[in-house]
Amino acid sequence: MLFNSILFLVFFSIVYSIYWILPERRRQDFLLLSSVAFYILGSATFLNGVVFFLHFLGIVLLNYLAYFKIRTSSRPKPWMIAAVLLNAINLGFFKYFYFLNKILFDLTGYPFFEEVPRILKISLPLAVSFYSFQMIASAVDAYRKPEGEIISLRKYLGFVIFFPVLIVGPILRMRDFFPNLQNLHPDKDKLIRASYLMIAGLVKKILVADPVSGVIAPVFSNPGQYDSISLVAAAFGYAIQVYCDFSGLTDMARAVGLAFGFELPENFNAPLFSPSGRELWQRWHMTLSFWLRDYIYFPLGGSKKGEWRTYINLIITMTVGGIWHGADYTFVTWGFYWGVILAFERFLVGRFGWDDQESKNKFVTFLRVQLVFVLFSFSAILFRANSATKMFQHVIGLFTNTPNLVSTYLVTLKLGWIENSIGLVTGSSPFLLESMKNMEKIAYSYLGFIVFHWIQTRKDLLMKFGKNKDWLLVLSGVATIFAIALLSEDSGACIYCQF
Repeated sequence: MLFNSILFLVFFSIVYSIYWILPERRRQDFLLLSSVAFYILGSATFLNGVVFFLHFLGIVLLNYLAYFKIRTSSRPKPWMIAAVLLNAINLGFFKYFYFLNKILFDLTGYPFFEEVPRILKISLPLAVSFYSFQMIASAVDAYRKPEGEIISLRKYLGFVIFFPVLIVGPILRMRDFFPNLQNLHPDKDKLIRASYLMIAGLVKKILVADPVSGVIAPVFSNPGQYDSISLVAAAFGYAIQVYCDFSGLTDMARAVGLAFGFELPENFNAPLFSPSGRELWQRWHMTLSFWLRDYIYFPLGGSKKGEWRTYINLIITMTVGGIWHGADYTFVTWGFYWGVILAFERFLVGRFGWDDQESKNKFVTFLRVQLVFVLFSFSAILFRANSATKMFQHVIGLFTNTPNLVSTYLVTLKLGWIENSIGLVTGSSPFLLESMKNMEKIAYSYLGFIVFHWIQTRKDLLMKFGKNKDWLLVLSGVATIFAIALLSEDSGACIYCQF
């Protein structure tokens, strides 16, 4: 149930209206019931929703038992380890079962590992990646800092299943959620900010990300059939799409949270204006980046175990981040790629004193920002590829897919007569590689991408400018509705919902 769907609009309207009518002491309970309904309705089918909710409830109960024991037992560490293992096994079974069998088959060639996935049909529960990481963080934080009140089971369940962040994040910690419970009352300022966030999210998702999706999808489906210019454009297009799609949906998630009185952490801060890879991952999907830092990188030793161990820790951490995104060799490659880049940057900083912050020279900063965008766009090929084979086709094609590639090969092999013969029927260039259609949409989307990055760097100034100007909010809302009605295309799938 995406935030830009009619079904969610109906659901939100009903829940929002009842929520603020109820007495304050009843709002948390109603929000919990609404989140349960959202989880069930958001699944592929109603039956799947009920079954997976019961599974979800069982996992939450076991996690709460571990959390309670961590806070009350004299030996909390075994309970913390048990909670981490429980969530890792639960996530691993549903998300990586097929991938593990594929790896075993590729390594051994044993037919059993190819047959098992065909027999067992395993569906991915809604939001399993997000809620697993939330509960791991809760258990580890309770062990590291056993302070404050012990959260009740009802509140713990409400925290894990909180529907505004369930399908696209941000990944919440307990400290992000529970302080809000003391301040759940109508607030005009929150509602205004929620409205602007919703407008921004809708524009990013519907008017920028979705049109790009339709342009680049054919290229990624058949990279071998397109020329190198189209392959490069597709890489840049997907970098723009994934930013606008994911940041747009998280803007909407934060807007929905604000509408119910909850301040949720920001997940993006103009990430592709970053002058280094390190800063990029401090500003992109920030709640995941900080989760990986706190629960993978630091436990591995961080930068305190020596120079080379630091490089290895960075590579391991980013590879884990890649695997979290998806069960395929392409995601492992993507995470390893960024781990190597971060390790190399660290090497330059440590050995040569390279400054990875913004330079005083604006032109140098501009060049570094463009380099980071190119590196990110190249990694988009690894991230978006439908398979390892197509990933290699796309990467190699960047350098080899000239428009007359096949013709050149035929001439080299002295088989040019084949092209001439087919050309009598099909035309003069039967083997000419295809070019991307509607490439101008990439240029338009890039302008939108730049505008939204600029807005994120000036959001405080813009909110101050719009303060007490209710007419500006109404005008923005009306303009957005008209723009969506006139310019929207088929709604693209939510990229991060599949993770």
